[in-house]
Amino acid sequence: MVYLFLNADEYLVAQRVAELKAALGDPELAGLNIAELSGGQVDPVRLLAEAALMPFLAEKRLLIVRGYLDALDKRMAAAKAPGSAAFVEAAELLTRLPAAPETCDLAFVDGAVDKRRGLYKGFTLPAAGDQPERKVRGLEALAKSGAVQLVDLPTPDPKALPAWIQQQARTRKIAVQPDAVALLANFVGRNLRQLDNELEKLSLYAYGRPISSADVRAMVADASEEMIWNLTDGLCQRNPSKAMHALRELRRSDQHPLAMLSSIVRQYRLLIQVKAMMQRGVMAPDKIAAELGEKSFPVEKAQKLAGLYSFQELDAIMDRLLETDMAMKTGSDDDTLLDVLVAELTSRRTQPAHAPVAPVANPFS
Repeated sequence: MVYLFLNADEYLVAQRVAELKAALGDPELAGLNIAELSGGQVDPVRLLAEAALMPFLAEKRLLIVRGYLDALDKRMAAAKAPGSAAFVEAAELLTRLPAAPETCDLAFVDGAVDKRRGLYKGFTLPAAGDQPERKVRGLEALAKSGAVQLVDLPTPDPKALPAWIQQQARTRKIAVQPDAVALLANFVGRNLRQLDNELEKLSLYAYGRPISSADVRAMVADASEEMIWNLTDGLCQRNPSKAMHALRELRRSDQHPLAMLSSIVRQYRLLIQVKAMMQRGVMAPDKIAAELGEKSFPVEKAQKLAGLYSFQELDAIMDRLLETDMAMKTGSDDDTLLDVLVAELTSRRTQPAHAPVAPVANPFS
């Protein structure tokens, strides 16, 4: 059987691949019947030749191919012309896949195959030499015909995550209280591998009793804090790709837009406060942290960024943040407001040096 794990969750794929390996039988012999190839090592001839090898003292072999379809999809998109080498290679692969031998389970593991393009949807290969024009069925058509099996393993969305944790806990025979499940989902987010590891750690910590929310608070780091740091760092560094990636991750973890805006405000307010103290000649991070009631780590980061901004810029940014806060609270589209805000803040440029001015009062304090 040919399995397609396309755009699937890494942890769920690992579980399913482990099941395929276990199905080979005796673990000692199974290792002799498992092969793995990565995208750069693969072409249709080698792939099908590898799949055609006879299993050793077993009924089946398992061939795992990682990243090949993803790479081929990107090459086809870059080539554009249907008669290019990438399209010819794809046509050979798609034509020969239905003939893959039954003695081999062939598993394609790929992270980003675009389901709108030719590899998935199919395409027409133009006439070349004595070969007439022909239509090539894509992965979608092969899956519908049963020639391959498309395995859908998406990461659960934030609302479905608690149910996944409960199911995982039941499978592992771990008792966990409902409020602890909700807190664990909020702290870790959609990283299923980390969630599984945290469940194991918490079960050892609870030692036979149900896991409580107090256990989660004691043992699990809040990943949303790290994502907030990534967002505010990206903004203050004027790094648009870092900031937008962090914003997407926070949305995936179901963070409220107003909470994100509050964290952004806090970071720029800290920049103003740290910059003002440095202007007064206070340079030691621990002294600044003590006076501001902050920890040393965020103060040290703010010191490194303070020189990128003038007080005028920071005052203007605080005004812009206040505008966004008011717009969010009066019914505007929160996601659009944050997208525009991130774009604006990461595109700003430091103004020419001028005489320092005292920072204005912070409207959010």
